[in-house]
Amino acid sequence: MRGDFIVKFLTEIKNVVVDIGVGWSRIPYKGVRFSEFNSCGYSVKKKYYGYKNLQKRGVIKYVNDDQFVFTNKGQEWLKKSFIKYFKNRVGGKWDKKWRLVLFDIPEKMHKERVKFRQKIKSLGFVMVQKSVFIFPYPCEEEISDVANKLKVGDYVDLIIADSAGFKEKEFLKVFDL
Repeated sequence: MRGDFIVKFLTEIKNVVVDIGVGWSRIPYKGVRFSEFNSCGYSVKKKYYGYKNLQKRGVIKYVNDDQFVFTNKGQEWLKKSFIKYFKNRVGGKWDKKWRLVLFDIPEKMHKERVKFRQKIKSLGFVMVQKSVFIFPYPCEEEISDVANKLKVGDYVDLIIADSAGFKEKEFLKVFDL
């Protein structure tokens, strides 16, 4: 699918940002290591061509075999792309509520469980536990659509809470709130 690499690339950037504990407004524009990225579900060859495409477009520049930087053009592209592909995560006013998605999808539906987990990660949810994810913005409709499309709706719950518990400060930082 056209643009699929871009969404996965942006998701990986988001995951690197979460892993190093900075918020959305402090995305590391300089010195990102390829080794920090997961496989994105692509073969090494497809990833290579995806990164080469970004390089040809002037978005990234290779520093060495395992590191790239975002060019000035790339930094603008990155900001615009996050807004385009992850609208509900960037901006908007937080209503001080947390959305917790919990699921217990049976082993016989392993593929659906993996797809569901990948999809909610790509929507911007952060994993609390293997089958518990958190998000600060209204998303009930999106979660319902994804769960129903994958036919796992009976195994998925969404809870709206006033507090994220002991890790609230960490989540506030991750979501740049």
